Amino acid sequence: MKCDICGKEKAVLHIQEIIGNERHQINICKECEINGNIMEKCLELEFDNIDTVFPNYRSLPSKKKKKKVANSNKVCKVCGYSLEDFLKTGAVCCPKCYEYLKSDLSKAVKKIHRENKHIGKISNKNLSFRDIELKIEEYKEKIELLIKIENFEEAALIRDKLETLQHDLISKKTKSEKKDVR
Repeated sequence: MKCDICGKEKAVLHIQEIIGNERHQINICKECEINGNIMEKCLELEFDNIDTVFPNYRSLPSKKKKKKVANSNKVCKVCGYSLEDFLKTGAVCCPKCYEYLKSDLSKAVKKIHRENKHIGKISNKNLSFRDIELKIEEYKEKIELLIKIENFEEAALIRDKLETLQHDLISKKTKSEKKDVR
């Protein structure tokens, strides 16, 4: 089970509150437990008896508040858009925002997508043989992982993409061989 706070690590702490027919549950990884991110998430989920689980939580400093204050001075000098605005909307205002907020945007995107490089959709016709072969290997690894976590629907979609890519590779090799013969 994944952590409800970061969504990355395996949860090691499970907190559950049941009052009447209403159930609140939170699963937390070790890193988020250490970083003190539990309190904000418990408050967000409206745990009624959080005082009994964490008696001193109100006196603990909030790490999220400190981060917001630290980032509040980062602003695009062209349009005035801030990192906080980006975090709220998920988009930047102008092309210069990328320059002025570069390091913070990179961290935010990496936190959201677990990667800060964008690999957009590229037509298979424009890929080299090696690129296609690497993409095929990547798809095979994804399929194995998806099958392990029993996400069969997603595995089937990737399998279909893999078959298309393999077909494209064969046709591209065939065309290349025909050009070499001439």
